[in-house]
Amino acid sequence: MLSSHVKVRFAPSPTGYLHIGGARTALFNWLFARHHKGVFLLRIEDTDQQRSTDDATQAILDSMKWLGLDWDEGPYFQSKRLPIYKEYAERLVSQGKAFHDTDAEGRKAIRFKMQDGVTEFNDLIHGAITFDASLIEDFVLLKADGFPTYNFACVVDDADMGITHIIRGDDHISNTPKQIALYQAFGFKLPEFGHIPMILGEDGSRLSKRHGATSVTEYRDRGYMPHALVNFLALLGWSPGNDLEIMSVPEMIEKFTLKRANKTSAQFNNTKLDWMNGQYIKNTPIEQLTAEAWKYFEKAGIDTKRLPEGWLLSLARLYQERFKTFHDLLNQTGFFFTDTIEYDAAAVDKFLKKERITDLLKEVHAALSATVIFDKNNLENSLRDLTEKIGVGFSKLAQPLRVAVTGKSVSAGIFETMELLGREKTLKRLAYAIHNLCEKTETVKSVA
Repeated sequence: MLSSHVKVRFAPSPTGYLHIGGARTALFNWLFARHHKGVFLLRIEDTDQQRSTDDATQAILDSMKWLGLDWDEGPYFQSKRLPIYKEYAERLVSQGKAFHDTDAEGRKAIRFKMQDGVTEFNDLIHGAITFDASLIEDFVLLKADGFPTYNFACVVDDADMGITHIIRGDDHISNTPKQIALYQAFGFKLPEFGHIPMILGEDGSRLSKRHGATSVTEYRDRGYMPHALVNFLALLGWSPGNDLEIMSVPEMIEKFTLKRANKTSAQFNNTKLDWMNGQYIKNTPIEQLTAEAWKYFEKAGIDTKRLPEGWLLSLARLYQERFKTFHDLLNQTGFFFTDTIEYDAAAVDKFLKKERITDLLKEVHAALSATVIFDKNNLENSLRDLTEKIGVGFSKLAQPLRVAVTGKSVSAGIFETMELLGREKTLKRLAYAIHNLCEKTETVKSVA
């Protein structure tokens, strides 16, 4: 039964970067709140003083902002609410529902008296779940250092902050009977619980660093688009129906319901994420795509201020259908930005070590040198005229030329590439290949 007023929370522990599982939990809560026109609250659960850091907190906030998951309340910090937890713990002690406990080293804590019986709740995703409460030992509420334990602090906060629905990973199912016992002890209204399945790696084991990137920060730094990652995460454990995959954020908000959340674990698929990011890149307006590429290139240390006006837009337009991430774009286009390029040895052997290639590229060099306006159309006309003049098919000329000026056997269109590369670099690299690579040496470096 859905409350007429919805208020949910995302409550990360700042002991590291925001990982993919946490981001998916935040997204599901955010979509749920937005779908029901409710409130999305952010709470930082920083009671683990040994492991919590300000840097991790900032990384979580930055990651959520980058993903577009804006919060309506918070961030609240548990470390600033210690008097509240003490007051609530002492209230239970005064009611005989908790007691002061001294350990072997003389440290005093407050421990909750767990009652026997059966605890049952209706999970919004898994349905009815039952626990035998007699198997749960009395547990600590407030540690000797005055800091609360997780189960106690989150119950006090969720009740105090008016949380109506708790949507979290199913690794928290085992915590739920303890929390329900605390709700009942305080006389708090019980929220509704929904536990979403964990995310597995492509090999079926729990997602971890050995599967590759696991934090939102890493995906941002690798050049993924935030909306693509959000779209991908939304489909990890939820389906909008009708095999719909590419969705705008408003579409996700409109369609999101926990009724369509999966009970079984979701599998992270890097190939699908790359495909989805590529789809977003292809459908991004070229001006916006150029602006994103500009920011990424600057972070990578490329001096974008030296580029001619409109140059990067031309590059983005040329490669828009060819790259899946901005890191991928940088890898494909790095030869534009350096004086020293690395030649692919296999490409050199295949295309530059053939008989008569030296003579052919000398003809190409002469034709390009004589091209007055060094743009795509004039370059194409010059080389088409050359192939007719010397009776060679264009394919025999294009690949050696491509390897000579880019160092690779694969690139965007060779005429557009040479136009963006410019006359000086094109002719210099071509001359280098003629004198140092064709049928002469195994050197795979050029200063051009």
